[in-house]
Amino acid sequence: MDFDSFFSSSRWKILEVLSKKPSSPLEISQQLNTSVAYVSQQLKLLQAANLVITEKTGSVEKGKPRTVFSLSGELLYLTALLKKSPFKKIIYLTDHHKLTLRIWMLDDSDLHYYIEKLYWMLEDEIKDVDGLLIDNSLKKPLVIVISDSKKLKPKINYFQKIADKKADCIILSKSELKKISSRNIHAIYDPNSLLLGREVKGGEI
Repeated sequence: MDFDSFFSSSRWKILEVLSKKPSSPLEISQQLNTSVAYVSQQLKLLQAANLVITEKTGSVEKGKPRTVFSLSGELLYLTALLKKSPFKKIIYLTDHHKLTLRIWMLDDSDLHYYIEKLYWMLEDEIKDVDGLLIDNSLKKPLVIVISDSKKLKPKINYFQKIADKKADCIILSKSELKKISSRNIHAIYDPNSLLLGREVKGGEI
């Protein structure tokens, strides 16, 4: 199936609404300032493409259970213009995919390699990591590892040596989160929503 028409048209706006919360055709039409009939028609097409699903809620609308639509899953529609082998591909996202995407969303593409390398270095102790953040407000980006574990320090020091020209790196405990005051924080990894309520980038993936 050609997904271009779903991701480059008004259907995309409907998908954006549903990505925030399950909604009824009426709620979607009100947000997009269009008719319920048009939204319902587009939802049928999205459902046929297995991009959305329906469910009945406990609330009643016109004497019947209320029907809301939601995304069937999280996916990446990847278009790659490569020499000799261009491709388009649907990838259904795992937590690993989403973390990698947050790294790729960094504006400085030179950082991607180093941040991915840091994540793989920490993978075996990831249960001891409460957050992996990037502060882009400084002249040299600052990588912030949130952890109360002292055994991560040697790996952080090693990362600082190999990434010295590209980024600085520090480790903070959860109690030291208040030291992070910048609004230009990109959340790579925040499993326990420690930064919930702060103005950060990247955490919505």
